[in-house]
Amino acid sequence: MSTFLDDVRSQAPVLRALIQAYRGDLYPNLVRAAELIDQRPDRPLLVVGMGSSLSAGGILRSLLAPRSRVVILEDAGELLHYGLGAAARAGVIVAISQSGRSYETVRAVEALRAADQAPVVALINDPASPMAAAADVVLPLLAGPEAAIATKTYLAAMTALLLLAAEGAPGLLDPSALDLAVDAVEALAEDEAIGPLAAQHLGGARSLMIVGRGPALGSTAYGALTIKEAAAIPAEGMTGGAFRHGPVELTEGEAGVVVLAPAGRTTDLLVGIAHETAGRCSPTWLITDPTHAAGLDGRCSLLTSAVLPSLPEELAPLPLAVPLQLVADALARQVGRRAGVTTIATKVTDRE
Repeated sequence: MSTFLDDVRSQAPVLRALIQAYRGDLYPNLVRAAELIDQRPDRPLLVVGMGSSLSAGGILRSLLAPRSRVVILEDAGELLHYGLGAAARAGVIVAISQSGRSYETVRAVEALRAADQAPVVALINDPASPMAAAADVVLPLLAGPEAAIATKTYLAAMTALLLLAAEGAPGLLDPSALDLAVDAVEALAEDEAIGPLAAQHLGGARSLMIVGRGPALGSTAYGALTIKEAAAIPAEGMTGGAFRHGPVELTEGEAGVVVLAPAGRTTDLLVGIAHETAGRCSPTWLITDPTHAAGLDGRCSLLTSAVLPSLPEELAPLPLAVPLQLVADALARQVGRRAGVTTIATKVTDRE
């Protein structure tokens, strides 16, 4: 069984193989999925999943919403019990489940298919899973086995969605930029200093808030979930606006802040948040590009990571995931836990 760090370090090769597969043998699957999405452009596209799978789906909203396509993200359990009627108005269901066996997602997809409400495109790591059998088109993630916390499958799901969006909108994705993003994933995973340095800076915090916006928003939820699973430290992901609407009060206590600020429309706003929280002596880790990296602010040090190369904003979530994974592992070590080894949660949920 691979360890959590083994999985982190193997992500770039997995992504390169995935990209090659979708440019080759799996290209017909991509074409068919894009055709289904294009058939009903006036209807919303519904992304369904749980946990990190749903977080990965956020990249589709970032890509398509600016192009006038309504994309709705829905927790599969809530959809199953409260939202099946509204799902009838969806043009396509994009269901994401790394195992293809997550109880809520499988049941929601089966209920939607039984009602023949909308075609289903499924992103899964196991083509023999129940969700694969219920889908109209399957987009395999080809990530292989991983430890109990999602790493490879999370990045593979985002990459497959990037390729899917680009297939439906030629020119949307620069192949060379995608390759650069994967190179950044590899370089970050091999940097042994990122995790321990950030964990040392944040380790005194009793809880963490992870703040981001736009394409990076899914990374805030993914990072918070990964830290909770790995280190059993309370963590919450949120938008920059939501952070200012109340949670900012926690920065006068023992909460730490992680700010995800890749180059894009709201970089300056996010960097400003990092300076403010560091100025209140709340341990703050700013992950940004070299242009926006800073040193000291106010009375306290602001830890910065200039780890992101020059990338289109929509590709930033790929490399952004890696420092969050690395700090989760380092924080887990600080409290005597092993990332990827859970004592209560399971990789695949078999009940609600």
